[in-house]
Amino acid sequence: MRWIAHIDMNAYFASVEEMVNPKIRGKPILVTGAPEGRSVVCTASYPAREYGIQSGMSLKEALRLCPHAVVVTGNPSRYTATLSQLVKMLEGFTHLIEIASVDEVYMNVSDIVGEGGKERAKELAGELRMAVVNGLDLPCSVGIAPNKVMAKFASGLKKPMGETVIAHNEIEEVLENLPVDALPGIGTKLAIRLKGLGITTCGELGRAPVGLLKARFGVVGIALKAMGQGVADTPLVPYYEVPEAKSVGHSVTLPEDIYDMERVKGVVFSLSEKVGRRMRRRGYRGRRVQAVVRRGDFTSVVKHRTLKRPTDDAREIYKTAVGLIEGIGIDERGVRMLGVSVSLIEIGGEILPLFEGGMRERALIEALDAVNDRYGEFTVSWARAYLSRYRLWHVPMSRRPAELVGN
Repeated sequence: MRWIAHIDMNAYFASVEEMVNPKIRGKPILVTGAPEGRSVVCTASYPAREYGIQSGMSLKEALRLCPHAVVVTGNPSRYTATLSQLVKMLEGFTHLIEIASVDEVYMNVSDIVGEGGKERAKELAGELRMAVVNGLDLPCSVGIAPNKVMAKFASGLKKPMGETVIAHNEIEEVLENLPVDALPGIGTKLAIRLKGLGITTCGELGRAPVGLLKARFGVVGIALKAMGQGVADTPLVPYYEVPEAKSVGHSVTLPEDIYDMERVKGVVFSLSEKVGRRMRRRGYRGRRVQAVVRRGDFTSVVKHRTLKRPTDDAREIYKTAVGLIEGIGIDERGVRMLGVSVSLIEIGGEILPLFEGGMRERALIEALDAVNDRYGEFTVSWARAYLSRYRLWHVPMSRRPAELVGN
């Protein structure tokens, strides 16, 4: 029988900061993207959540609810490094580990559970959780079930520091009266659409005629019915089998809608810097730049342009992305989300600037990278990034970390 474990790191960013600075342990902690401007809460520790603070809330509002909260500027490189430590430690149990995000992993533990069934799975859940606590001094919740969907659901039932095992013969009973939006992947909007069909529980979703669901949701309806039944055959892909990226991109949902192009440009420049930096780290260059604009009414527009030569230069990426967004235009609906990505990736090779000035600029880019490698991301940068009101923060998570696969 197949058994999948889901390890969910509890209040991960805040917990890592507590690990680094034990003096703040147990206090209400707010991890933010940046201390200045209109920063938002990226993660709130559990003591902070008792004041009603949630991820995505503006820092100003969070401090109104809890004036004595400890505010910490997030450290993305620290969180990704800790993720790698987590994976290396869990490989003591199995090498079949999939990185789902910077704070969660899946493990195929079928061979470990073996013929021991649910009782062995319960023992293993405790072993995994304590391994994380003892090895990294970090809290986590563990769910074990026959598939990834149910394992993720199980890990969320007892937070923080919980362990839940759901056997195959228990799935139907567990899901019968559960609200549909309790399942991973079904959000509030989808739940409202399902309610319009008279479907409010997972049991009802599992029994709904597939024709009805397909008529309303297309082929997604088939997957929804399977989710309602707790059936999922999604494969677990170990991190070392994840293919190399076909594109590199970053996006950001803004704290509030913005309406003028100059502020949009500031965000796009920061995104372009992050994309260029990641590409240079991996030895990538790309020829197609894509820009995504999501408006305040949630409609999205995507445009791309193919360059004559591959690039990893943030300024060229920025110039192209801004041109695309200017073509899209900013109207009374405002801008809710912006994204920049580069595809048609080439790996390796040497950058050959066409002019002497290009050689000097390339040397400057490499010098900036060297400083940032040593002292932390964006210690130094182009002036425009510092002039932007929206200094962006992002944890560059990879499902195939170079430090683990050795490339």
